[in-house]
Parts: sequence; structure tokens; C-alpha cells
Amino acid sequence: MLPSLERGAAVAAGGAVFNDVHLNGVDQKGRVSLPAAFRQTIEIRCGGGKVAPGLERVLRMAKHPTLPCIEVSDGRQIAEHEEQMDAHAARIAAETGRMHGDVLEEEEAKAYPLMKDVNFDAAGRMILPERLRIKAKIDGDAFFVGRGRRFRIWNPEILRATEGGETADVIEEMEDLLARRKERA
Repeated sequence: MLPSLERGAAVAAGGAVFNDVHLNGVDQKGRVSLPAAFRQTIEIRCGGGKVAPGLERVLRMAKHPTLPCIEVSDGRQIAEHEEQMDAHAARIAAETGRMHGDVLEEEEAKAYPLMKDVNFDAAGRMILPERLRIKAKIDGDAFFVGRGRRFRIWNPEILRATEGGETADVIEEMEDLLARRKERA
């Protein structure tokens, strides 16, 4: 864990966080547009030199550990996670007398094998990895939920059926977006 001052700065990322909800269609090949507001947040969060050059438009995705949705991190969150993982491994090594590298390798083995890196273009177009789409049952619609430093992507039907998936207010917003889409069609 980062010291409290650093942790607060990491959470705030200069005030740029993923907030709001968005609904976008997903085609049969898994193509979807990243919401414009999220692209802007990524640009702000990843533009301060903390993200390695070339990784500004890379998102790291994984199935959420307990919920049937995809959890997404941008380059800044990826860098912060790596720093936190290294600090955690150093603490465990100091407490147990084990080698820092061995502890870090175990932590990385738990964290990285099931994650997918996804690039998006300037217009926000990206392809959701098939394995993750299947696990989260995302097909016709993708409901994006801002969660501060990360965001989630849900199938609206699955979210409706998942107790504790998101707050009642978030689900109400999703229903409003779905209803407005239906009215336009």
C-alpha cells in the first residue's frame, strides 16, 4: 500500500477519474466504441509521463474476480498497480524473510495470466476479447460504468440479474438509457 499522501494522489490522478455510465452497441465481432468521456479521461490520466510511451491507448481487461463483468484499467492504473504490487511484495518479503523477487513473481503469477491488453484507436474503436465477452456474456450491448480509477463493462441483462453488481441508481440510469435507445429505434 502506498503512503497515504501518495495513495491520495494516485486515487485522484489530478481529478481525472472514470465517472458516469454509457451504453454502446457491440457487433458480432466484439467491436465497441469506448465512450468519448472515458477517452478524454484516459488522455488526461495517461498524459503526465507516468505511462510508458506507446501505452497511452492500451487498456488492461480482466473478468472481475467476483462479478460477471469485465473490469478495465488504463495505463496509469496499470502503472500504479505495478508499484503497489512491488511494495506489497517488499512488505511480505520483509515480514517472512523470503526473497522479494520470489514473492513478486508469485503475485504476478496470480495477477497477469488472465488479463488482456486491448488497444483503442483515436475514435475509441476497440475489440473486446472473445474470452472475456464470453465470460461476461456481453453480446448486443455494453454498459460502461465509471468506478473512479477503473471502469466496468456489463451486459445489461446480466447486470439486472446480479445482486450487488451495481447500485440501484446505476441500474436505473441503465434502464433509462435502454428506454431512450428503444424510443429512437
